[in-house]
Amino acid sequence: MRYIIIFFIYCFGVVTIISAQTTGQVMSLTELYALADSQSKTIKIFETAVKGAEQEISVAKNAYLPNIDFTASASYNSNAWVADRDFSNGQTFVSPHFGNSFSVEASQVVFAGGAIHNNIKALEIQKQISEWNLAEHRQQVYFLLTGYYLDLYKYRNLLDVYERNMEQTLEVIDDMHAREAAGVALDNDITRYEVQYQNLNYKRTELVSSIEICNNKLVTMLDLPPQTEILPDTTLLSLRLSRPIETEFQNKAIENSPALNRNRLTIDMLNRQKRVVRAGYMPQISIIAGDNLKGPITYEIPTLDNNINVWYVGVGLKFSLGNMYKVPKKMERLHSSIVQAQNELFSVEESVTLDVRSAYIRYLDSFELLKTQEKSLQLARENYEVMANRYANDLILVTDLVDADNLRLSAEVQYINAQINVIYNYCKLLYESGTLNSVKE
Repeated sequence: MRYIIIFFIYCFGVVTIISAQTTGQVMSLTELYALADSQSKTIKIFETAVKGAEQEISVAKNAYLPNIDFTASASYNSNAWVADRDFSNGQTFVSPHFGNSFSVEASQVVFAGGAIHNNIKALEIQKQISEWNLAEHRQQVYFLLTGYYLDLYKYRNLLDVYERNMEQTLEVIDDMHAREAAGVALDNDITRYEVQYQNLNYKRTELVSSIEICNNKLVTMLDLPPQTEILPDTTLLSLRLSRPIETEFQNKAIENSPALNRNRLTIDMLNRQKRVVRAGYMPQISIIAGDNLKGPITYEIPTLDNNINVWYVGVGLKFSLGNMYKVPKKMERLHSSIVQAQNELFSVEESVTLDVRSAYIRYLDSFELLKTQEKSLQLARENYEVMANRYANDLILVTDLVDADNLRLSAEVQYINAQINVIYNYCKLLYESGTLNSVKE
């Protein structure tokens, strides 16, 4: 009975451990980007900045609304004392001691030289700049995830290659043991392949660690549970990537580059700010209306214990004479900022053009590299088959077979790297043109 209980406890523990582990989850780049939009802390920071810019606009629009001021007060008034101008013949008059005052005034700006309108427009442009900042950092997160994802895919494919070669190496070792027993193979031949197997096993251990590291980076960036295991989509290598002309990507970059759009908007915003500053030369005109209720009436002697109410409507004019010498300095500063922003725009245009061209050249080169590695793999496999057949017929030494095996393994590794390299360079080209999210389509 004791052993039965121990057995059930052990089974329960095993089931608990298995259920606590998260099984592998196949994810495509599309799903990866979608998770980043909802989970990435970096993206959320800049989404918050966009919301803050929207609130700034909402606050600025309050300037279109009328101002309404209300005041009320209660006071204790002393008796009135009246004297001649030389303070002689002073007399005291009894006054009502309770005083009250109520006042309400409303004003509506009807003309401010366009300052309110242009200030709101400047804030709207600032919101667009925040949106392009968000787009830029979203692209950066996408590209970083893409790099980790492709590395993970490459390491998993390489792991399959090494494990397959380890199985083949074990088969060769077993065959050599049989040949040794038959007296046609030396112990030294077996040792060479056992060393080969240990080297493959070490490489496999490195790949397992690299897979875990890349997986942890993806899981952390996407804020997923630590036990999540991400499995790349195996159909990724079957994508048929086109080779459009460079002009298409250059045009896309001009239209979609966050850096270019941000610099263009910065110039527009500075021009709007110039209009706001220039409005300082203009007066501010407002319509005002108010009502005052006050008591007692203290400007009569003796003081009258009555309330007096006065209402009024009119036009208010406000003009700051100090702006006549302050505004030119502000305008000069903004002009310098605009010139600097224009120069920065020219510099960014050159940088984006060069980056797109470099990425395009690398993208085309990756196809040639893939073609070369595919041919190399074909030749390496054919060479290994020939060497294996010759070794089986005792025509070559085991060192020649080991060299052929290493050559085949190297060709398989390089071919997988070349396949991933094509996809990476395509994503890099999309990233430089500001359209990395289009890889989802």
